[in-house]
Amino acid sequence: MARKTKAEAALTRHRIVECARQVFSRDGVTNTSLDHVAKEAGVTRGAVYWHFRNKADLFMAVRQETGILLRFADFKSGDALRRLECGLHEALRRLAEDKQARETYEVMLWKCEYVGEFAGVRKDLMSAGTLFLTEATELYEEASREKLIAPELDPRLAARETFCFYAGMLKLWLADESGQAVREDILKVITQHIDSRRLRRPLRQKAV
Repeated sequence: MARKTKAEAALTRHRIVECARQVFSRDGVTNTSLDHVAKEAGVTRGAVYWHFRNKADLFMAVRQETGILLRFADFKSGDALRRLECGLHEALRRLAEDKQARETYEVMLWKCEYVGEFAGVRKDLMSAGTLFLTEATELYEEASREKLIAPELDPRLAARETFCFYAGMLKLWLADESGQAVREDILKVITQHIDSRRLRRPLRQKAV
């Protein structure tokens, strides 16, 4: 049999990753074997092992192909708090409209146990959390310099609180398939979360 070209090999790898995402999302990672993925992709088990060392390696390829859901640096207009709000809104918009991203995050947040060969995967996944914290902290520090937030609000702690809010929000949004518990009002909830940090300046008293 003739050796596959690089382009053919890349297409095969992509098909394996796409099918793995679908099987992981449908059946869960624990219940999915590489044989299942091979059958779904229409390739041999050997072809899967040619491209991936093990299931954890394939799982990381699924995540990496989807990319990071949110980068605040992509938002340039508005003050620091407005950019923070827009970033959170955009993450939810992508989950709602991008089936690939939605399936990937369903797998990561609901359908994978980070034990055994997946124990090391959890550390890699937290790298995205570190990036979120770095960018969110910078935005809160900018908001502090611009006097958009109260002087006593610690930008570092505020960023961590927003990170916890964001992580919980994603998980609950994915679970709320009926849309009645979280999805219906999630954009308003995000806006309220950010607005609660804005410094409320007292109204000027009219001269008597």
